[in-house]
Amino acid sequence: MGSNVYAVGAFSATVDNATHSALNTQPVNLSACTITGGNNAEIPGFSDPRNIICTPHADSAGNTWLMRDKLTGFYRIDFPFKTTPSLLRLMNTMYQDRGTKAIRIEAASTNQALTMSYLDPVTKSEQFCTHSCPVPRSYEWQEYRFVDNAATLSNISGIVINIVDWYGMGGGFNKIELYQRDPRVYADDRFSSSPCIQAPVRPSSSITGDWKTTTPASYHGTYRTLTIAKADVSSDQTQSALVRMLPYVPESGFYKIYMMVPGCQNTNTCLQRSSAKVDLQMTRKRTEQISVPQHNLADEEVVVYTGYIPASTQEFSMSISVGLDTGGVVSPQATTVELVADYFRLERVTSYSNLNGVIEFASNLESPSFMDAPLYRPLNVSLPDNSIVYSATTGMFNDTHPDSTLFLGGRFSSQESGYHNIAQYRNSKLQPLSNSGIWGTVYSMTFVNGSIYVGGSFNATADQTTALSNVAQFNTTDQAWHPLSGGVDGAVSSVIPYSPFGPNVVAMRGSFQTLIAGPASGDEAIAMHGLAMWDTAFSQWTYTPFIKGTPSMLFADSWQNRANNVALVAGSLSAAAALKAEGALLLDAQQHIQPLGLLGSSLRPDDTGKLVVNTGLWYAKKNGTTAQLIVGGRFKTPDGSVNLARLKDGKWRGLLDGVSGEVLTINNAANLLFIGGVANVTEGSSGHGDSNFGGLVVYNMDSHSSVGIQQLQGPSGDHSTVRVNKVAIRADTSMVVVGGNFSTAGGMLSCPYICTLDINENQWSPMASSSLVDQVTDLLFSGSTLYVAGTFQNGTSPPVYLMRYSFGTSSWDSVSGATVLPGPITSITPGISEAGVTAFYISGVAASGGAPYLAKYDGSSVELAEYTIGSSSTVRSILEVPRSRIPGSVIGSGSSSSLNRRSDATIPSGYVLVVSGDLDLPGGQRASNAFFYDNQWAPFLSTIQTDGSPGFIGSVFFERPPTNVYQRHRLSVALVILIAIAIALGITFLIVLVGLVYIYLRNRREAAATASAASAALAATAGGAGTTKAPPSAAVFGATGAGGASDYARLGAGAGAGIGVAAAVGGAQAMRSQRTVQADQYANGGGDRDTWGDNVFAGEQVSFDNIAPKTDRLVSGQPAGLAGLAGVGRQAAVSSDTYVHYEDRKGDGKYLAGAASNDLNDSLDSIFESAAAEAEAEAEVEARERTASAGSMDAVIAGAAASAAAAAAAAAAAAQQKMPTPRHYNEGGHSIPNDQSSSGSTDYSRTSMYRPDSTNPFEQRLALRESQGTFPPAGPYADGTDGLGHVPMPRAHHMESEHAAAAALAGATVATGKVGGKGSRRRSETASTRNTEAGLSPSQSSPSSRPSGDSSVNGSSAHLPIRDSLRQYPVFYAKFTFSSRETGELGFRAGERVFVIDQSDEIWWMGIVDHGSDQPLEQGVFPATYVSGAPPESTDWAELV
Repeated sequence: MGSNVYAVGAFSATVDNATHSALNTQPVNLSACTITGGNNAEIPGFSDPRNIICTPHADSAGNTWLMRDKLTGFYRIDFPFKTTPSLLRLMNTMYQDRGTKAIRIEAASTNQALTMSYLDPVTKSEQFCTHSCPVPRSYEWQEYRFVDNAATLSNISGIVINIVDWYGMGGGFNKIELYQRDPRVYADDRFSSSPCIQAPVRPSSSITGDWKTTTPASYHGTYRTLTIAKADVSSDQTQSALVRMLPYVPESGFYKIYMMVPGCQNTNTCLQRSSAKVDLQMTRKRTEQISVPQHNLADEEVVVYTGYIPASTQEFSMSISVGLDTGGVVSPQATTVELVADYFRLERVTSYSNLNGVIEFASNLESPSFMDAPLYRPLNVSLPDNSIVYSATTGMFNDTHPDSTLFLGGRFSSQESGYHNIAQYRNSKLQPLSNSGIWGTVYSMTFVNGSIYVGGSFNATADQTTALSNVAQFNTTDQAWHPLSGGVDGAVSSVIPYSPFGPNVVAMRGSFQTLIAGPASGDEAIAMHGLAMWDTAFSQWTYTPFIKGTPSMLFADSWQNRANNVALVAGSLSAAAALKAEGALLLDAQQHIQPLGLLGSSLRPDDTGKLVVNTGLWYAKKNGTTAQLIVGGRFKTPDGSVNLARLKDGKWRGLLDGVSGEVLTINNAANLLFIGGVANVTEGSSGHGDSNFGGLVVYNMDSHSSVGIQQLQGPSGDHSTVRVNKVAIRADTSMVVVGGNFSTAGGMLSCPYICTLDINENQWSPMASSSLVDQVTDLLFSGSTLYVAGTFQNGTSPPVYLMRYSFGTSSWDSVSGATVLPGPITSITPGISEAGVTAFYISGVAASGGAPYLAKYDGSSVELAEYTIGSSSTVRSILEVPRSRIPGSVIGSGSSSSLNRRSDATIPSGYVLVVSGDLDLPGGQRASNAFFYDNQWAPFLSTIQTDGSPGFIGSVFFERPPTNVYQRHRLSVALVILIAIAIALGITFLIVLVGLVYIYLRNRREAAATASAASAALAATAGGAGTTKAPPSAAVFGATGAGGASDYARLGAGAGAGIGVAAAVGGAQAMRSQRTVQADQYANGGGDRDTWGDNVFAGEQVSFDNIAPKTDRLVSGQPAGLAGLAGVGRQAAVSSDTYVHYEDRKGDGKYLAGAASNDLNDSLDSIFESAAAEAEAEAEVEARERTASAGSMDAVIAGAAASAAAAAAAAAAAAQQKMPTPRHYNEGGHSIPNDQSSSGSTDYSRTSMYRPDSTNPFEQRLALRESQGTFPPAGPYADGTDGLGHVPMPRAHHMESEHAAAAALAGATVATGKVGGKGSRRRSETASTRNTEAGLSPSQSSPSSRPSGDSSVNGSSAHLPIRDSLRQYPVFYAKFTFSSRETGELGFRAGERVFVIDQSDEIWWMGIVDHGSDQPLEQGVFPATYVSGAPPESTDWAELV
C-alpha cells in the first residue's frame, strides 16, 4: 500500500464538478470591457467610472467614482467577448460621507434583474436579493454571487449595477472586481487576463501567421480568422499558422475542454469552412490531438477533451494549439479555406463515480505515478454498491507474507467474495478474514504489533463461532479472532494507537460505561465513561488519561513514524490530565509517570467523595526481603476497605479493617506496622472494632493481626481530638516514639503530645516533662537524639517550634537558632549529612500571615533560606536529590553550571530540593511538584482533582532499608507445647535411666555390704566387742577394707572403713522396724527430707580431711562411732544443721525396738542410722517389703553388729594415731595456720575447715553450713538418765532451708518459709551478711535469681534518682518479688521502688518501675499486697526470694 492515504466513508463519487468549483477561478478583464457611468459626479477626479478598476488606493481623486448629488445612477459593464460571470466584488466609498446603500444588478442586454446572494456581515449567513442588495458602509469587500442558471448567465453581454439608495449626497464605489467560474483562454490575448491580477501564472495566447480579427454584428464577441488559398493548405506556411493558448488551471482534476466555434452564418462563409487541428499538451509526457470540424451554422461549443488535467505551475502548464487540419473537408466550390478561433473553456467535472466508500490519495506529490494522474483514485476492485466503510488501516498480512495489506471495516457484505463488514485488500483483490468477518458493524480499526484492534457494534464473528463484545483483536500471525477480556457494554466508535502511553497502548472511545468482567478468575467489571485503554503487550486494560466530560473524538496520525506520533482526545471537557493516577503514581528512573497497579483495582473516593493519599511506605521486614507498597490517607479500595491499602499482584487491596479515620503516617519496626492518623471512635465503645480507630494501630505483618495496645486519649479522656501525626523508630532499640495531639495513654499515663511505646512489652512510657503546648507535627531521629517539631512555650516567653530530646540524659535541649523560625513546622526532612553531622530541612508556615517558609539545620544552627513562593501555597514535603537525577528539560541545560557557583549555601552544591504540595510559583504558575535551586523554581508535575480544581502531591517516598530494632521473639503456643512435651519425655527417659542405674549400683552395694558385714562379724567374734585387736591376717582386711594395704596402720584404717560400710548396712537391716517408724515420721513431717550427698552411696571415697576434730561431734573414746562416720561423714556433715537431739528420741519405746542384743552400743546405732538416713527414702519400699521376715533375721544381724562394733572400736583406736591434721580457712578462702586454728577459739563463724571459694560443691555446702552458726553438739549426751551417749540423728526438714543456702551462695537475699516439726529455725540474715560469711561478693550473685523484668544492675531501684515525669506519683517499696507472667503485668524484685499511678482496685494496682535512665520505663499491674509504703530496713524482708 506504500505511503498512500485511504479515505473511507459512505460515498460513491467525487463532487469536484463545476458546481463545487471556486467562484473566483478567473478574473474578467474589465480593462478590455466598455465601462459606462450613469449620472457621473461633476466633482473633478471622481466622474470617470474606470477610476475604480485595478486601483490600489483608498478614496481619493482618480481612485473613486461618485454619482451626481441626490440623483440615482448606474455603473455599466459591456463584455466584448463571451463570458459567464460568477462573482462580483464591490468596495463602497465613504468620501465626504457619501456612499452606496443599496444596488440592483441587471443583465445589460435585457435589463433583467439578476438574483444575487451575499454573506450578511452581522449574522454571517447567506442572504439573497434581486431588486435591492445592501452595500456595507465600510472599506471591506462585499461579495455577490450570481445565482441564476448557467444558460441565463452565459448569454448575457454585460451587467448594469443600478444604485438605488445612497448615503450623504450620493452614491459611488471605491473598487470593483468581476470573476468567472470556468477558466477561459481567448485567441485575442486582450481578453484572457486582467492586469489587476499579479499572479505568476496567468492565461495567455499567441498567434503565428495571418490571423485576422473578426467581429460580426450577429456574434457577441471577437474572434480570429485564418483565410488561405485552397491550393496552399499543405504548405509549410499554412501549417505554421497557429494560435497557441495557455489556459490557467487552478487545481488538478478532471475537466471538459470546450472549444468555441463561431457559426459560419455570421459571415456567410460556410463553403470555405474546414476543420481545425487541435493539439493538447496535457502533461509533460502526454499529448492529445483532435480534429474539430467548423461547418456549424450557429455558434457552438464543442467538447475536444475530457480527462485529467494537472494544475498550472511555473514549471508546467497545459497548452492548446489550433491550426488548419490538412485533412479537413472543404466544399468543392470554394477556392479558399477559412479557419476560425475564439476561446477554450475548461469545465470541472466529476472525477470518479465508482468509489463505493474507498478512495486512495497519494501522500507523495512528486510520485511519478501521480505526476500525470490525479492524486486520488478508486480501488482496482470496488466494494459492492451502497457500501459504507467506517475505518481502514494498513499492516502486514502475516509473518510469512509481510506485504502491505489494506484492511477495511464498516457495513458491507459480499456473498460472492465471502466477506462481511471487514475485508482485506491485497494484490488488487478484496478478500475475507477468518470466520468471514464480523457479525455487526465495524466503526474503527488500528494495526498495532501484528494485530488489528477492531471496535464497533457487534457480538460475534460472522460465523457465530467466537463471542465478541464490541471490541476484538485479529492476530495476523495465527489469523484468528480474540476477545479483549470481556469487552465493553456499548458501541465503540474510535480505536487509535495512543502514543503518549507508549507504543503498546490502544485507546478506544464510545458510548460504553463499563468494561465487562473477563472469564479469568478475579476479573471484575470496571466503570468507565466512554474512554478505555488496552495494553497490547500485557493483554489487559490499563489506565486512561483523566477526562472530566465526555470525549467525542480520538485522533492519531498513525500513518507517520510511531516515535513521532501525536494522539489527541477531544470533546466537551472541563478538566483533563495526561494520566488518571487516582491518588498514587510511580515515577521511574527516566522521569516517566505511570500508574500503580492494574486498571479496576485502583484507589477510589470514599463515601464522602474524597480521595487523598497522605503517606506511603515500602514495607520490608529486613534487608534483602521483597518490599510491599503500603499507602494511607482517605480513600476506599475495590474490596471495600478504607484509608489503608497495599499493592498486591497489581491490585490495591485492604490491609486492615477498622481504620475509619484518615491515615497521616505509616512506619514499621521489624514485622510491626504502625498506622497513625485522625481518630474516629464512637464514644462509649472500647476503641476496638471495625468502626473504631483510636488514632494509632499496631499491625503484625507476620500474623496479619492487630497488636493490642492501650489507646491514646485527649485532654478530656475521649478520642475525638486524638491525632497521630508521626511515628518515629529509634534504631537498635525496642522504642517507638509517637507524636501528635493527645494527652494520656491508657487513660492514666500522662504523656501530652508525645509518648514512647515498647514494642516488646506493648507498654507506654512518658518522656521527661516538656513545655509542649500544642500537638507534635513531626519527629526525626539522629542517633539517640530526637528532634521534635511542635509548639514549646514557657510562661509568657515567645514560643519555640523545634527542640530535641536526649535519651541518654532523659532531658530536653534547645536547638541552636530555632528561635528564628517564624511559625509552626509542617515537616522535617533529613538532608545530606557530611562528616557525621546531622542536617535536615524544615518547612513550615509563618504564625503571622501564613506564608510558607524554608529553613535548614546544618548540625550547629538553624538558618532561614531565601524562599520566593506564593502565600497561598501549601508545602507538604521536601526532598533533597542530586542534580544529576533531574531531567535537563525541566531545569534547563544552562542551569547546570550555575548550580556549582551559586551563592545559596542552604542547599549543597550539586543538589536541588524537590518540593511537593500545592505550589503557587512566581509568575502565576501552579504546580504540585517542583524543583527549587538558587531561589529559582522549575515546575515538574501538575495535578488536578476530579472536579477540575488544583490537586496536590502529599509526599514523595521511595524504597529504603528498614530500621534495625531490638525485638524479642516469643514462640507460638503450639510450639511451646511441643517443646514441653519433648522435654517431659526426655526427663521421663532420664529418670527411668537413672533409676535403672541406681538399682544396678544399689544391688552391687548391698552385695558388697553383706560380704563386709560377714567379715566384720567374724572379726568381732574373734576379738570381742569394745576391744582393739589386730586383724588375724592382712588378707582378710584387704578383702573387706581399703584395698589390701600392707602397712598395719593402713590396714587398720582400711578395716575400719570397710567395717563402717558393713556396719551401716547391717545397722540398716537391724533397725528395720525403727526405720519404718521414721519413714512414717518423714511422710507426716513438716517438710521434705534433705537429699543432698547422694553420691555417698555411689561408692565415692570420702576423705577424713572433711571431718573437723574440734567440733565435739565425736568422743575419742568411741572408735566405733568414728568408723561409722567415716562411711557416711559426707552426708552427715551436709545435714549437720538438721540433727535431732537425743531428747527428741528419749522416751520413744520404739527407738531400740529393732535391737537384738543389749550389748549393742547406742552410739554405734546412732552412727549407723545417720548413714542409713539418706538412703532411707529410696529404700523405703524395699524395707517395708522385708518387714515380714525381720524377726528371723534380727538375731543374726544383732550378733553381727556386736562383732562389728568391737572391730570398729579397734580400728578407730589404731587409726586415731594416723588421723590427718585438718585445715582451716578464713572468709577469703585462705588457709589459717594450724596453731591459730587450734588456739582454743570456738568462733567457727569466722573460720572454717572448708574453703568457701572451693570449686568442690561438697566443700561449698559444708562451708555454708558452718557459716550459718555453730553446729549442735555431735558427741554423746550425758544427761544422767541412762548414762548413754548418742550421736544426733538427722531429722525431716523443709527443702526451703536448702533453697536459702543456694540463694546465699548465689548472693541473693532469701528467706525460708515456715518449717514444720520441732526445733525448726528461721534465719533473718541479710543477703550481704550471708554473702560475706559464704565468701561471695554481691557481684557474684546469679542473674538467674532476679525476677522477670528486672534489668537493674544492683538488683534494686531504691538508689536511682527519680525522673521528673514520675515525681507526681506516690512511691511504694516491694516487700516480695513478683514475676510477671502475662502481658500487662509489672514484674519487680523485693526492695525495688514502685511508682503507683492507679489504686482504684483493692487487689490489683497499676504502677511504673524505673530501671535506669538508659532503660525504658515499665508499666503494668501488680498485687497490692506485695508493696509497702515504708522503705525497707537493713533486715526487713531479707528472707524473701
